[in-house]
Amino acid sequence: MRMLQDITTSIERISSIIHNGPLASAIHGSVAHALDCPFVHLLGRETVWDVFTRSLHTAIRDIEEHPRGKLFLRLLEYGPHNPDHPEALTSDGKTTLSDPECGSCVEFVYSHMVNRFKGELAELLALEPCIALVGRLQEEGNLPLGVHLYWGDMIQERRRIHSAGGIGGVRWGGFTKGADGLLVQQLSSQQQAQCNSLRIHGIVEVKSMLRSRKRVLDQINRHIMRLEGGVRLGRREWPAETIDFAPPNTKEKDGALTRIMIIPSNWKLSREWCSVKNYRGRAILFAEPSEPPSDTQFERLEPDSWKITLASSQEVLNQAAYEMTFWYMSQVGAHIYKAKSLPKGWEYMTPEEAGYNAIKLMLYYIPLRHISKRQEDPAIKLYNIYCFGYPLGAESSEMLWPEHFPDKVDEQ
Repeated sequence: MRMLQDITTSIERISSIIHNGPLASAIHGSVAHALDCPFVHLLGRETVWDVFTRSLHTAIRDIEEHPRGKLFLRLLEYGPHNPDHPEALTSDGKTTLSDPECGSCVEFVYSHMVNRFKGELAELLALEPCIALVGRLQEEGNLPLGVHLYWGDMIQERRRIHSAGGIGGVRWGGFTKGADGLLVQQLSSQQQAQCNSLRIHGIVEVKSMLRSRKRVLDQINRHIMRLEGGVRLGRREWPAETIDFAPPNTKEKDGALTRIMIIPSNWKLSREWCSVKNYRGRAILFAEPSEPPSDTQFERLEPDSWKITLASSQEVLNQAAYEMTFWYMSQVGAHIYKAKSLPKGWEYMTPEEAGYNAIKLMLYYIPLRHISKRQEDPAIKLYNIYCFGYPLGAESSEMLWPEHFPDKVDEQ
């Protein structure tokens, strides 16, 4: 009973951030399965919640360390100029954002923050089907029983540095993020019992959006080239001379270097909605998130290449990533309003409520400022999704208002 309560609590905590119960359950199941596998190596192995929060904080750390991270924090605390103020081309670099800074911040949220969260979700979901495929290949004799699966931030590859003018070939730089997954076997020589070489049997690339087979396999091949410079797995570094690869396209057992691409499916979220009156005016409600219409699919592309299509779709991941983005914004906003006075008229709000309200106000102002058309479109989309939900805001090209949804009204 205690274990069942812990599972339910973890799913509820994940769902409180991504606002999707079935997806939270799928993430929990995938991570729990990985934690039960002794050959899987990932950071934060204690509990599912530990793994999820580590993944969440990895994305947040990347956001805060990004050159435009401080710009984003200024947006939440000081915001842009009011819509009726004249164009502002410069700022003091510390408080209210200039119009160019607003545009840059929109691009950062839209193209970087949302994608970072979406990528983390896809990697967590991909664990279980990847483990299932490893088991299948082992049963077929195409992978050795001693193979280990390293995942996510456990893997670091060296950067390739090309000499100027192409002279001198390739030099190797420092370590940076590597493939999403590596299938490896540690080998020991006859003279030494200690493992002193590494054989790479497979490379996994996870995508949070639809990508062509060629594009993903090309990226896997680039990982192969970078792995020739060595790899760091967890705390242990394997120099280039200690690494070899299972040969490609071989008919021998335990042979072929396996390439695995994992992408989401393409089914759409429901656009059905109803407008409900409440004590604050009106709220737009959507159907409860549903289970995926089909299971995860496995497809053999070539003798050594596989495609896994997740049950969760690209739109489901998009929606959850936006929810994570807005959740993070609200957490930062709450932190700000715990340390400063609430604006006039907001006195009744908690710091968390003030954080949410501040985001709504900032996202409303930005599209009305002097930003480029290229920046205006994502600014409008961010505002619409935040205020009216992903299904209504994802495909909108103009700012939405409650008046756009006068029908389907139920009393509450």
